[in-house]
Amino acid sequence: EGTMQYRKIISLIYLSLSLVSCSIAADQNYAIPSLTVDSGPITGVIKGKSVLFLGIPYASPPVGDLRWRPPQVIPSWKEPLDATQPGAHCPQTRHQDMASEDCLTINVYIPSLKSEEPLPVLFWIHGGGYRTGTGAYYSSRNINNPAELVDAKLWNRQGVILVTLNYRLGALGFFAHDALDGSQGVNYGLLDIIAGLKWVDRNIDTFGGDKSRLTIMGSSAGGNAVQTLMVMPQAEGLFSAAVSQSGYGTTVLPRTRHVESLTGSPSAEKISEAILERAIKASSDPLLAEDLRALTANQLVNANDGLHYPIVDGITLPEEPGILFRQGKQHSVPYMSGGSTYDGSSYKAELGLSPGTLVASTEPYAGAVRALYGIETATYGPEVKQLFGDLRYVLSSRYTTQQMNRVAQPGYLYMLSYIPPSERDNWRGAPHSWQKRPLFRDEGIPIINDMRQYIVNLVKTGNPNSIGLPYWPPVAAGKIPWMMFGNEPKIKLDIWQEKLELLQRVYEHRITPMVAQ
Repeated sequence: EGTMQYRKIISLIYLSLSLVSCSIAADQNYAIPSLTVDSGPITGVIKGKSVLFLGIPYASPPVGDLRWRPPQVIPSWKEPLDATQPGAHCPQTRHQDMASEDCLTINVYIPSLKSEEPLPVLFWIHGGGYRTGTGAYYSSRNINNPAELVDAKLWNRQGVILVTLNYRLGALGFFAHDALDGSQGVNYGLLDIIAGLKWVDRNIDTFGGDKSRLTIMGSSAGGNAVQTLMVMPQAEGLFSAAVSQSGYGTTVLPRTRHVESLTGSPSAEKISEAILERAIKASSDPLLAEDLRALTANQLVNANDGLHYPIVDGITLPEEPGILFRQGKQHSVPYMSGGSTYDGSSYKAELGLSPGTLVASTEPYAGAVRALYGIETATYGPEVKQLFGDLRYVLSSRYTTQQMNRVAQPGYLYMLSYIPPSERDNWRGAPHSWQKRPLFRDEGIPIINDMRQYIVNLVKTGNPNSIGLPYWPPVAAGKIPWMMFGNEPKIKLDIWQEKLELLQRVYEHRITPMVAQ
């Protein structure tokens, strides 16, 4: 009630200042940044040459009985809703005082100059290991720092609408337990993203967008979400192209007991039980659904240990993404994917995967892997970090892109290797987090601008190529061209072939039982 009263006050302020808004925005064709979506009227804010509509609810708050259920339709409203500030971010390990389970909001950034034609849409999915992050902020580490707010000007000035959103994280977003009804799937965070895509499908024309030209894109966990959406039946037809930056679609995923087991895959139910044991810190009788929903969000968030993953439940996610790509069951859209030369910079003890376990996971080829990477002792040293990045991110990009010919769609593969001269002494390669550099920061670096332009082209046309840029060929049978983003964009064939072929053998050894079906 207090929130609605606040929104009403803001709306009245906007109406009273309409004449001022007219004078400020006269050359931008927006007197008052107000629109009506299918749930009700909203009022946004002008920032530079963009108009922002922030914190728009796209689903009912997943609280109470709606916790651990698929997202539900948002009730409509009549009074203008204040869409000038981001909504609360979903419960997570950082900035818990600013989080709320009432977090399913979407943000739309449009150019202030109206276009004669509907504009293409970039739908950005934030990363953060499925544990942290928010759609309104560039970095999951600096949520609520105004300097880290997403700035859409780089996209808007090229005639692209940007959309971002929040989705449920950690145990609130991915959770399998016998006391809960999982008949509609247990990947609630991914179902949130699909609900956001459906909201865009229904409403983006109101913002001047073209729903037939919508590209999904994300980095790290966001890149993994892209790869996962590529194989989720519920996501079919909701996007026209996909960009996965440092996704990990070939990683081992937990599985529910309702699907066939796979060597090395943990039990989703046992992971949930372990989370509950840490959350409650005491043994008790078997928990009922009402007991689980009585736990606070912070109890569950703080009980998350290490990385969190989507779950193979046989409903929302029929199988691991890499396996479904290999079977030709991905959606038939143009696909771009890539990694960084030192993607393993993200590897640390907090991820919950020890160096010894990482190396052992490469059996029966662990001896060859140790020799090729120069790993004498399994520590958090640079050699093991390199293995982690190559196995988790680079192999995933290469493998999934190679499979796009199975659905007769182009797959474009890249590698980011650029390091600014001032930072070259600090890194052995381009680190994991730099995948986002082309997105929301204008650093004046030519190669970063080129990388962004290729993405803009894909968003607009389904093809990254345009006049003035080196030609980027798609991956073809027997030939793997990588667009290298170093000092200048340059195509190289079959980079790191010995390492990546070995890691692919490791991966295919694990998934052979499923691929053979």
